[in-house]
Amino acid sequence: MTTRKNKRGTAGRRGTYSYMDLLGEYTLVDKDTDWMRYANCKGADPDLFHPERGPSKATVAKAKEYCHKCNVYKACMRFALRNNIDHGIWGGLTPSERRRTPEEIIRDFEQR
Repeated sequence: MTTRKNKRGTAGRRGTYSYMDLLGEYTLVDKDTDWMRYANCKGADPDLFHPERGPSKATVAKAKEYCHKCNVYKACMRFALRNNIDHGIWGGLTPSERRRTPEEIIRDFEQR
């Protein structure tokens, strides 16, 4: 098993980071992570969703493609919002998009 370490922690199997590794710095209010087993991004490079540097527009677009085709993106988005996760793309939303008012998020969410 290849492991690597950076400021986000130790890598999981195959040299990629698990979401739980990335969430280690948070005190989770919503601890339901069962939905992660069904996520479209499972097995994808987490750096696509959680780049160390600010993501480019192309990276955000590619990550959102995964989200928009995902059956559990609502649970993913809800998880990020309930836990105030301030990095990465969750449920098709960037950190700045998640900082909008709940009404704005719901309006955009319903337009999908």
